[in-house]
Amino acid sequence: MIVVLSSCTSQDQEVLEHPEYFDAVFLKADSIGMHDVPAAMAYLDTAYAAFREPGAIDLFRKYQYNHLYYLHKGKDISLAMLYADSMLYTTRSKAVQERYPLQYGLALLSKGDVLRDQKKYNDAYPYFYLGRKAIQQTGDTCRYHEYASKLALVYYWQEKYDTAARYFIETFERLSYCDTNSFSTFYIRQGMLDNIALSYEKAGKTDRALAFYDSTLRFIRKYGGEFSHVPEYKRGIDAAIGVVYGNKGNVLLKLGDTLGAEILYRQSIDINMRGKDEKVDAQLTMAKLAGLYLAGNRLANAGQVLQEMKAALAQVPGAEIEARWRHLQWQYLDRTGQRRLAYTMLKAYVQLNDSLNDAASRPAIADINQEFDRISGEYQLEVLKKNDELKTAYLIILVFLSVSVILIAWMIWQHWRRSRRHVEDLRQLNQQILAQHDNIQKSLASLEQSQRDNSRIMKIVAHDLRSPVGAISGLAELLLDTGQLGEKDVELLQLIRTASSRANSLISDLLVLDTSMQGLEKEIVEIHVALKYCVDLLQLKATEKKQEIILSIEPVKVLAYREKIWRVFSNLINNAIKFSPDGSRIVIVLERSNGNARVSVKDEGIGIPPGIRDKIFSLSSEVKRRGTRGEESFGLGLSISRQIIEAHEGKIWFETEEGRGTTFYVEMKASA
Repeated sequence: MIVVLSSCTSQDQEVLEHPEYFDAVFLKADSIGMHDVPAAMAYLDTAYAAFREPGAIDLFRKYQYNHLYYLHKGKDISLAMLYADSMLYTTRSKAVQERYPLQYGLALLSKGDVLRDQKKYNDAYPYFYLGRKAIQQTGDTCRYHEYASKLALVYYWQEKYDTAARYFIETFERLSYCDTNSFSTFYIRQGMLDNIALSYEKAGKTDRALAFYDSTLRFIRKYGGEFSHVPEYKRGIDAAIGVVYGNKGNVLLKLGDTLGAEILYRQSIDINMRGKDEKVDAQLTMAKLAGLYLAGNRLANAGQVLQEMKAALAQVPGAEIEARWRHLQWQYLDRTGQRRLAYTMLKAYVQLNDSLNDAASRPAIADINQEFDRISGEYQLEVLKKNDELKTAYLIILVFLSVSVILIAWMIWQHWRRSRRHVEDLRQLNQQILAQHDNIQKSLASLEQSQRDNSRIMKIVAHDLRSPVGAISGLAELLLDTGQLGEKDVELLQLIRTASSRANSLISDLLVLDTSMQGLEKEIVEIHVALKYCVDLLQLKATEKKQEIILSIEPVKVLAYREKIWRVFSNLINNAIKFSPDGSRIVIVLERSNGNARVSVKDEGIGIPPGIRDKIFSLSSEVKRRGTRGEESFGLGLSISRQIIEAHEGKIWFETEEGRGTTFYVEMKASA
């Protein structure tokens, strides 16, 4: 009895791991693997052979290391599957799964990864589901990213890009619970941001894609500096930036910004050609750049890039990239009149492309047949085992269906009786709704006509008032110029002149209050020229207050209504002068940003109080304020400006700090 009990040692009491030995082993293996992964794997074999009895978790770590290599870099699906099965074998017992749910979950997810790469999605989903449940048992919020990232790749490969983006975002957020001081965590997070952008790009949502590519670059620059002192990490960071440049260039090219795309492609190539493992990405970007040049008929540039691509292929060969080079080279030779060479290159391309298609299609057919055989065999076996049970089940189902049919028929009859009573009520209600709809339409038409009449009358009145008010101002000026009036008369005439001048300004604002574009035609407007003209016109006002206007512009064109756009810039600069103190600076910047023209007008003035910020673009009388020298304001300029910019499908907004100044921004789509 004692002998039997002593031999039945519980697996819970077994030593399943030896971290004091293998932690150091894997640390050294990771160091070797930065330069040579096969050498690192050979070192692991030697280290494991030197250890007498490695535990199940010790073996799991080795199998996981080999699995990741063959899945991602070695590109050997059969060996990746072998090591995934080995990981599952080491965690097969219930005791191991309870003590190490994380390792068990990772083993399940690894098996799902291989099935996913084989495009056996229905087989992969159960492993992903069980892996998620195992990881949830650990309570480790960080580790949940393992599941989210794998599911994201499945949806991406199935071309469900919006769903893939959501899971990539979840992966990025889950990683924030991990060790953020780790280079591995940083590198995976920036990769997730790039994947989010790539998913939105594939989904055709270019605005979101651009935003996330820019977020990726900001993230790398913000956190990558902490690791750049290590040469291996520095190369990885540079490679990540190069990949983002190339991807962002694709979006700019789709938006028609060929210059921006060309610049980013060149930067991506320059970065990735310096690396070891990134030359393939550089070759792909060269192919995009050559295509861009061919599309723009820049044949000399295309020829130069194709020569660079050929030299890169000599260093790192690749059949798929070789096929892309032959296709582009054929187009280049054909466009440059080298017909015979072009024909030879076309044949070479077709031959290589056909062989690639054949190689890619054979495994898929074999896999499908195997799946059909397996499913058919399992089905036949199940039919034989359950034959008697099915007969009984069929009889029960038949009785149930018969009763159900009777009940459904009775319910349909009852429903028909009730519905017949309601049909007439519904018809009468529908007639009432139609009558009310007609009345509302008539009321809306009357209101629109009334507004048009009011607008026309207001413009007529404003126009007719302009002449007499201008005459009053002129007469006051003449009387003041005589110099023969008493002090009291001079004071009264100055008040008359000031009041008439303000009235004239208000009349001018009323005349431009209608931002309708009827009767006008859009034209190509050079924004930098219009801005400089506005500054020149308003320079005298600024000089009177000893203000300095700093203008920083780059040539940008937009399709717009010239007079209306000029009015917007005049309003913004005039406001900056009016609400800025003497001796201050006004900075005006025009730049191109993501295919748009952006103008900013920054002052050092009194700022906008919180109470009126939500109403600053409205016609509310509450937004009327006096300038720093008591200048009158009627509160119409910003409302007019917003209506004009929105009519151009642009945006206008502001940033302000009370007592420190305000910056107004205008953004419109730039012309190519």
